[in-house]
Amino acid sequence: MKTNTKRTLLVPAATLLALSLTACGDSDDGTAEQMGQKIDEAAEQASEEMQEAKSSMSQAVESAGDKIEALGDEVESKTD
Repeated sequence: MKTNTKRTLLVPAATLLALSLTACGDSDDGTAEQMGQKIDEAAEQASEEMQEAKSSMSQAVESAGDKIEALGDEVESKTD
């Protein structure tokens, strides 16, 4: 009698588990894929913005260096 009880419980439990895994597998792939794509796009955009900021800072530092050099040359010419 115990064997029948185990089978009676095992078959529906296994069926429920199989259906649960099947249902979860297909529906989440699309959502996970979309989220991954959004993350990739955000990372790409952040990378581009960082490159632009780096370029802008580089230009600003170079411009400031040029001005300082010009002022140094001016001071040097006045003190000679």
